[in-house]
Amino acid sequence: MEWSTRPARPDQPFGSWADDLAAAFVRLEPRRIAEESFAGAICKVDAAPLQISRVTASGHIVHRLASHIAASTDDLCFVNLQLEGLGRTSQRGHEQISAPGDLAIADTTQPFEIAHRHHFKLFCFAVPRRLLRDTLFDRPRLGLSATETGRALSRTLASYAELCLSGGRLATTSAMLGTHIAELIAHAPDILADLAAERVHTPVLLSVMLDHIARHSDDPELGAPALATKFRCSERYVHRLFASTGRSVGEHVNEQRIAECTRALLDRTSAHKTIAEIAFAAGFRDISHFNRLFKRHNGLAPREFRRAAAH
Repeated sequence: MEWSTRPARPDQPFGSWADDLAAAFVRLEPRRIAEESFAGAICKVDAAPLQISRVTASGHIVHRLASHIAASTDDLCFVNLQLEGLGRTSQRGHEQISAPGDLAIADTTQPFEIAHRHHFKLFCFAVPRRLLRDTLFDRPRLGLSATETGRALSRTLASYAELCLSGGRLATTSAMLGTHIAELIAHAPDILADLAAERVHTPVLLSVMLDHIARHSDDPELGAPALATKFRCSERYVHRLFASTGRSVGEHVNEQRIAECTRALLDRTSAHKTIAEIAFAAGFRDISHFNRLFKRHNGLAPREFRRAAAH
């Protein structure tokens, strides 16, 4: 579902935006911050048990008023993941400032204000309140952008949101992703509290470790020992986490490396590089091991694959 507005009349600065917000979320009242033209767009998808929306708009304020709440039966929380711009969410006398990568929570059963002075973009996760722990509402501070682990969690949430919004998702797949997103959000404070790994909810920690592998697969030292050191847990615990995926840590790492090498061999700008240079740059140390893995994944040896891709 999609909504967009670009008002043409000066006496209606938001056009249909209030109705668009109500259709996509709950009844809200938009208010101007500056005398500038407004444009806004919302793209929304159901990912039971929650709904995911991408909101892009010019700077403005939205209010959830007591009159809106009195006429509503909704029991939702908005968990907003800031993508662009700077946001300010005020509720119950508490203020949350959101830079890109941060989360902010707004409970729709009580009045709130969300303000963006300039153009912004965010993902809004509309989550049933019952799925979130009460501790999330006690003066929430979810500045994920402040730590490396928090940033990894932020990227994971954004990736899942993009997957759901990209279209073509089966209902069962969207529901699976939606359930996992709700778990990640519910346990975000554990990540930010810098707890020992064994005390962090398993799906959260596994997602963060997978994100780390995706970004650092070119590190020749990357493996279970490196993950154990990075996330302050035992190697045994790392192996137990990855057992739930059906693949070992090494298999996840090698899959990332092979994918990177495959892209490089298909890229004409890398034609001057030797296969060994490509393999070593991706994190492999043993060229024979790389050749075997590459053929297992792609059906051809690297040299044959490059030759076939060139024709």
